[in-house]
Amino acid sequence: MTDKTPANDQADKDWADLQRDLDTLGEQLGSLRSHTAALGETLVADLEARFQDVRNRSLTFRNATETQLETLRQQAMQQASEAGAKSAEIAKDTARQMWERSEPLRQGAQEVGQGLVRAWSEIAASFGKAADKYQQAAAQKRTETSTGEEGHTPS
Repeated sequence: MTDKTPANDQADKDWADLQRDLDTLGEQLGSLRSHTAALGETLVADLEARFQDVRNRSLTFRNATETQLETLRQQAMQQASEAGAKSAEIAKDTARQMWERSEPLRQGAQEVGQGLVRAWSEIAASFGKAADKYQQAAAQKRTETSTGEEGHTPS
């Protein structure tokens, strides 16, 4: 999981430069072997041992740093996925709370609708009764008019 970024490219370049410098130093120490008579065997062996120690420590440091970075990347990914899951859970809880809070509104709307249905049926019944009374009154008026005309015959 290595990402190529300018910072990574620079770090890789710096690491390559360090490796090249260490290799150069190793070659120079190797060439000192031919001059051991003048310098002494112990001094050259000590320099080579220190060189190997520095080289091994630099490799160990790089490996440890890469391991730490990879661990940090994995932790960041884990935390990001946990945060996403937590965010989704919070959204569900919020939606559930809003649904529960709106229950009185839904109930009120249902009651208003039922009231409108009752009112409409009562209005229809009232109109029906009024129409019946009107028809009865009209029929009675016609009956009175027709009986009143029979009593008045011209002589």
